[in-house]
Parts: sequence; C-alpha cells; structure tokens
Amino acid sequence: VTANKALIAAHLPEIEGVLDEVNDGKSPEDEVEFRYEAAVCGGIPIIRSLQSDFVGDEITMMSGIINGCTNFMLTAMDRDGKSYEEALGEASELGYAEADPTLDVGGFDARSKLRILMRLAFGVEVDEDAISCRGITDLTKVDFEYAKMLGGTIKLLGVAKRVSEGKVTAFVSPCYVTADDSLSTVNDATNAVEVISNNLVSSTYIGQGAGRYPTANSCINDVIALAKNDQTPLPFNPGSDDEMVGNFESVFYLRLKYKDMLGITRQCGEVCEKHGVSIHSILQNPVTKRDDAAFVIITEKVELNAIKAVCESIQGLEWCAEDVYYMPVLREDWVSGLTN
Repeated sequence: VTANKALIAAHLPEIEGVLDEVNDGKSPEDEVEFRYEAAVCGGIPIIRSLQSDFVGDEITMMSGIINGCTNFMLTAMDRDGKSYEEALGEASELGYAEADPTLDVGGFDARSKLRILMRLAFGVEVDEDAISCRGITDLTKVDFEYAKMLGGTIKLLGVAKRVSEGKVTAFVSPCYVTADDSLSTVNDATNAVEVISNNLVSSTYIGQGAGRYPTANSCINDVIALAKNDQTPLPFNPGSDDEMVGNFESVFYLRLKYKDMLGITRQCGEVCEKHGVSIHSILQNPVTKRDDAAFVIITEKVELNAIKAVCESIQGLEWCAEDVYYMPVLREDWVSGLTN
C-alpha cells in the first residue's frame, strides 16, 4: 500500500511487471495486490471508482482540480483579489505549499496524478513528460478581472480526453471555467474530478485531496481491504492501443500586454487570419497604467498548434510588450457571461 504518486507515475510499467512476475501461477486468493488509493486526490475514492465502476462504460473525458495548493491560491486570487505572491505566501503559512513549491505551482504534481488517471480511464501508457504541463506562475490579477468580466473563473486543471478513435490527448493547464460549471465552485484546498462517459454521462467526485487525515484514511482503507481479502480488479486496468497526441482543439483565451500604438487590433486580426484562427471577441478594461496595459482575445474553437503560431507571430510585433499568455476554455459549448 502506497501514497507515492511520483513513484507510480515514473515506474508504472515496472510495478505492473513485478506484479505479473510474482503472481504468475498463483491462485487469485494467493496473489500479491498493489493498492494506491491515497496516491491521487487523497481521500477521494477515485482510483477504486475507475477500477470498478466503468467496466461496462466508455470514458470520453476527465477533468479535475487535482492539486490542493494551487486551488487554494487561485481561490485567494479570485475571491480575495490577492496577487500570486500574496496567495503563495498564505498557502505557505497554512502548510499547503512546500518550502519549494515548484511541483505544485508548476503543475508537475497534477501531471503525475493525471498520468495515473489516464492509464485507468483510457488504458494509455504514456511518459509523464509527454503530457503538456503549464502551471499558475504566469497568471496575474488581470486574468481574474477578465475572467469575472466573462462571467467565470480560472482553475488549474488536469484534462484527458478522447479526440478521435484511438487517439487521446492530455494536458495540465490553467483553464477558464464558466460560473455554472461544476468545477467553478470547488474552492480552497478541495479537489474534484469529473468523469464523462457514455453511460453515466457525468460523474463528479469531490472532497479533501490532501492532508494527513484524508491520505491516512485512504491508506488504512486499503490495508483493511487487504486484511478482509477484498480483492481488487487489475490495479491499473488493461492497457489499450490508443495513441497519445499533443495537439487538441479548444476555445482559447489570449492575454496580450502591449505598448500603445496605432493598428494593434488590425494586426491581431491579420495574424489570426494568417493562421486560420477565428476571433470570438476582444476585451479591454479601462487602462489605468500605460506601462501595464493588456487586452484579451477569445477565439473560436481552434487547434492548439494554431494558437502557438499566433502567439509566436504576435510576439514579433513592435507593440507586443511580453510573451502572449494563453489558456484553454474548458467546455467547447461555453457561453460568455458578458452583458451589453
């Protein structure tokens, strides 16, 4: 029984091979079992659910708030108007952030968990480094101002979804989430995972994803289950031939910091047209500091590779003051909360 997600994410095939070797020729009641409920989302029974509750179903998408530290910080930035530095300081004081918070704020902790969940949900065996990972370090107060203008908020999510037959994509990134989304109201250090499937449609698991008691609770449950000879299905579910792909389609949010010049909107339109990106809307709050002015573009549904090309082109223009920040909008059928 373990709660070590980093070990499992890095060595899952090796662990699986060891289990196959030691159990070869044994009857089911004598087999060695491997339990790791506490490794992902602490006290939420997401591992057991994915092992047992979707056997006759097909999962098409998973999206989750799977890191408590960053969700606590983003809640503070959104609800309390704190800066990134202020939110990190408070998370450190309360023990949510480690002395070196890189694994949390960089998204790497969430990526390890997502890699494990992907194997359970899709049977995909993927190197952790192949999963696109962007943390929360580049988010600013401005992003939350625009998110509120749109009628939603920003969450760091781990997302894995089937994009076509035999192809699955996955990423860890801040995402714009509308106010009526089930994940938008999951605040502070709470975790949540939504599983979308053909039969159950939408199932959301929510609870304490970290901390000594939720983690210990899952570990003890695993130990007791073994003592009762409560046998689990295959620990990682059967593998599949599905392929991991890095490109995916989404609506995107782009934040552009600029130096005031003529023709900015026109040039943005030309760059987007060049790369086949259709603009849904352009937002700009009143400028209070000319040296810190930014506006936002919301695109229509488009491929990630096209967005990267747009960002690269815009960053080469004279008026662009820093790298363009982009993030996906979680739902394809999102509706803006903008009012006239």
